[in-house]
Amino acid sequence: MIAPDLRTDVKISVLNPMGYPPQITRKSAAPRLESLDGKTIYLVDCRFDDSIELLKQVQAWFAEHMAGVTTKIVSLSAYYGHDDPATWDEIKANGDAAIVGVGHCSTCAPAVSTHAITLDTKYGIPSVALHTDKFDKVVKSVTKMAGLPGAPSVYVPQPVMGKTAQELRAYVNGADPITGQPVMQEIVAALTTALSAA
Repeated sequence: MIAPDLRTDVKISVLNPMGYPPQITRKSAAPRLESLDGKTIYLVDCRFDDSIELLKQVQAWFAEHMAGVTTKIVSLSAYYGHDDPATWDEIKANGDAAIVGVGHCSTCAPAVSTHAITLDTKYGIPSVALHTDKFDKVVKSVTKMAGLPGAPSVYVPQPVMGKTAQELRAYVNGADPITGQPVMQEIVAALTTALSAA
């Protein structure tokens, strides 16, 4: 048996397993609207499977419950992972607020949040991201790292893909699975209520 080395003059280097946290630049959200009445809201389809079908139900809800609001559905010009300045410019020129969705996968949810934050912080358009509930932790992480941890996000049940119009209408008319609050009440509040500075 070999005796253990009991020397005290041996030095070793140990790496910190925590690593180095990335720098976060804080951002400010656009001022919220006093009311949605008479305003134009863009519903931004980020082109993940059947996202546009849920946004159509959001549009139908506005037509039924807030007839003074004009809604316009637009689809991103390319894959959801790419920035779309031309679409953001259109919204800036012609819109008052935006609902961006739908994040219902591990890559599209971060992209949807990023697009909403871009509209809010760079273009001055009050925005809210719409996701399915399975990705709430991912969304919180992304918005924190993007410098806007209070970025508004509203959730519907998973999945959106493959659901009928009636099922998607029930999502829109139902409660957010994360908060228990009505989905559309949260969306309206996200566009009209000042965000916390926390």
